[in-house]
Amino acid sequence: MPVNPTCPAVVSLILTVAASALVAQEPASAPASRRQPAGHADFGLPRPDAVWAPYHADPAHLLNRLFRAFYLVHAAPAEVAAALPREHGDAADFFVPGWYFGKRAGEATDERWFGGDGRQMPREGFTAAEAAALREDLAAVDGEVVTALQATPRLAVWFQHDLLRMARRLLDTRQNPELLPLLVGAARRVALSRAVLESDALSTFRLADVQARQPELQVARMVELERRSTRLFDAEYVQLWSSVYLAVPETAASGLAPWLTPKGKGEKLASVPIGTQAVLVQGIVALDDEGNACATDVVIEVRTQVLRNRDPLAADNATTTRDGVDFAIWSLERQTLRERGAATSLADFRTVDMESQELFRDYGTRKHTTYAAQCTLCHRRSNGPEEELAGFPVLRSHVSPRPVADPQERRRKAEAEFEKFLAALAKTN
Repeated sequence: MPVNPTCPAVVSLILTVAASALVAQEPASAPASRRQPAGHADFGLPRPDAVWAPYHADPAHLLNRLFRAFYLVHAAPAEVAAALPREHGDAADFFVPGWYFGKRAGEATDERWFGGDGRQMPREGFTAAEAAALREDLAAVDGEVVTALQATPRLAVWFQHDLLRMARRLLDTRQNPELLPLLVGAARRVALSRAVLESDALSTFRLADVQARQPELQVARMVELERRSTRLFDAEYVQLWSSVYLAVPETAASGLAPWLTPKGKGEKLASVPIGTQAVLVQGIVALDDEGNACATDVVIEVRTQVLRNRDPLAADNATTTRDGVDFAIWSLERQTLRERGAATSLADFRTVDMESQELFRDYGTRKHTTYAAQCTLCHRRSNGPEEELAGFPVLRSHVSPRPVADPQERRRKAEAEFEKFLAALAKTN
């Protein structure tokens, strides 16, 4: 039977073989070259010829094969956002109220390579042939492979996270239930002791380092907030702990008190002042070698938010939301962690361009859009509920924000949420 060279499965096989040949000639491609460059119609998406070797220098290594199976797919998105440059016309006409909501249904012609070494997992399930190959590879995560992986604890934590994240995705999509015990079994085999998981030696981030990446941030004045977790920040679903730090300008004499004081029914919140800043930090909750949840210092993503202005929404309002709110995202790539080892810090995190593109699956359906548009959905200043909060939903009354009483409070909460995930997995056995 003739082979169709455009078939995604065949393309994937060709790329894997090509990657194996390349490894003897040159190191894996640098982060920038693995993604389409600025100005490209698919800016930020993985290049078809990219070599992905996050867990081992040999792209064909077992751990890299599993990574690609989870985090790299050629597929058509369920939705295509109007925010993509090719989907809208003149910027002045497009950046009007609701620009972030525009979308259409995805079609076969919208197929692209999605994923790569980042946070967003594009995979929803596996064909029978893919599942059969996965069963063999997951069973092979044992012996010397595990010993070598555990010798680099940070990578072991992240690889285990990938396994459990895939299990969570299959639970959510109700696909390939036969893979769940294999994913969990591999996760348990690579598990580390609690003593190792709680060690400061695993750290990849210090809050003070944020100021080096964004000097204007008043890190020393920031207050960590406890609040109710939404699904996007609930470790039952994302297997991550998250901490939010907030600071208002020094000119705000009452500080954060107006937003952290319980409000009576119908009482309006104060307007957040221009210059208000926030930092979101997300790190991995791991499974220890006794089967318990353990929040680690392996931070993999840091985001910042600043209220720049309250000018009208317009194309020439040079902020992420186009109505005054700016974001920055720094993401730690697995390959960077493998190559930098103990020296890894926030300085090594990849800067995510807010105009770059991604397939956002965690937010409901596989939607192809820009980071700017996705963030604006929840953090816009105007045309939404509680506009006085200027895109800082952590300050909403129903979220019950308050200063964190114990530095470990958020992590212990995430561990309790993670245990619910483990209970859900146990029900599938």
